Amino acid sequence: MKKPAGLKMPAFSLPAGPRSLAGWTWLAPAMVVLLAITAWPIGRALWLSMSSYSLTNPEARKSVVFDNYAEILTNKTWWFAIATSLIIVVLVVAVQLALGFAFALVLRRLSILWPVTRVLVLLPFALASFVTAVVWRDAATTGFLASWFRLDSVGQLDQLAAVSLGEIWRGTGIVAVILLAGLTQVSSRLHAAAVADGATGWQRLQRVILPVMGPAFAVATAYRALDAFRAIEGPLLVDEPGADVHTAPQLIWDTTFSSFELGLGAAMSVVLLAITAVLGVLLVQLFRVRRVV
Repeated sequence: MKKPAGLKMPAFSLPAGPRSLAGWTWLAPAMVVLLAITAWPIGRALWLSMSSYSLTNPEARKSVVFDNYAEILTNKTWWFAIATSLIIVVLVVAVQLALGFAFALVLRRLSILWPVTRVLVLLPFALASFVTAVVWRDAATTGFLASWFRLDSVGQLDQLAAVSLGEIWRGTGIVAVILLAGLTQVSSRLHAAAVADGATGWQRLQRVILPVMGPAFAVATAYRALDAFRAIEGPLLVDEPGADVHTAPQLIWDTTFSSFELGLGAAMSVVLLAITAVLGVLLVQLFRVRRVV
């Protein structure tokens, strides 16, 4: 039967409701497990943060409500530690994205050796963070970095830079794999069309490749930024008595396990969790991109 010329046959599509419900059905088990393993420690930290509790004098424990938070938010040392952590995050993630993208471009051309190369680039990430930090700290004090750059005296700041290099070395492989997954989404037809239109290599990179890889860059940036922000192994290894430079996780460790101020340390951890959540939301909003079809 021939349809009238002025009518359009409706396209079949599932209602939005069932699709949304199906998505939540798949997510529900993971959400339940996540809540089960995080609700108790977070709840205990909130409860502990509202008390003055020191292990050196546990009998003097008392409720202080929000006094710990007021002390933290008005403490210059805390905000300097936050700034130090953010500076490290920016430097580490920027270098990792640049190196990871370069490695992804190279790895895409190694199609035959890809099963081997994907293992090699992930080997540093398989090492424990503590091991990586020790190796790079020693490299700056008595190893090849000290020899190459003739570092006669290495202070805490130099050692902190060294363990940051170790974090870059450890995480660049996983960034390269994430960006390579995004690079494989670049359509050869889209690339050929850009070449046919006379686009230069820089124009193809700027207007074709990078927009398509936007989601991959977003995942890599958010993942590595949050991972580097909470890093504690390296800063603890280069910590020195009376040092002026601390990261936020390191300051929480010192308050909780060196000064034994559990209430103040719990309040610091809650504030750091809130800052991390805000950072995650900002990164998601910043890298909210539309994929190019």
